Amino acid sequence: MFYKRPSAEQQDAADKAVSGLPTEAEKITDIPVREYMLKWLSAFAGDMSVSDAKAFCLPRLLYQNYIWHAFSFRKTDCIYGDDAVEAAKDGIPGECFILMCDAQALYRIPDGSILTPQVAETLGNAVIFDTKFTKTYVHTGEDGTGPFYKEADA
Repeated sequence: MFYKRPSAEQQDAADKAVSGLPTEAEKITDIPVREYMLKWLSAFAGDMSVSDAKAFCLPRLLYQNYIWHAFSFRKTDCIYGDDAVEAAKDGIPGECFILMCDAQALYRIPDGSILTPQVAETLGNAVIFDTKFTKTYVHTGEDGTGPFYKEADA
C-alpha cells in the first residue's frame, strides 16, 4: 500500500553504476528482490523487531527501499564510520550480491574483494553482502550516515 516502485531512471542509473565496476555483474531477475531483503534482515538484523523492520527497512514511501536503516536507526549493532571502512578495506571475498537500494535491483558478482569502500562509494546507496549472508558492507550515499559493516552472528 505504501510501496513506491523505482523509476526507469533509477533502474538505468543502477545498471550504469554497476556496469562501471572492474568485473562483470549479473542482474538477478528470476527471484524477487524482496526475498533477498528479508533474508538480509534475518541474517544481519535478526534481533530487530518485525514491526521495526516493516516501519524502517522494507519498501515504503516514507523510508523508500533502504534496508540499511536497521543500522542507521540503531535497531541492531554494527560497525560504522571509519571503523566500517577499515573492516571492509579489502572488500568481501567470494561471490557477492550488490543491492542497489534506489532501483531495488540486485546484481551478483564473482568476487566481492574488488568492492573496496572506495569502489562502493561510486555505487551510491548500495548494500553489498556475500552469497552466504555472513558479511555485509553498506554505503548509504547520505552525508553523515554510514558506512556500515557487520558480520552475521554464527
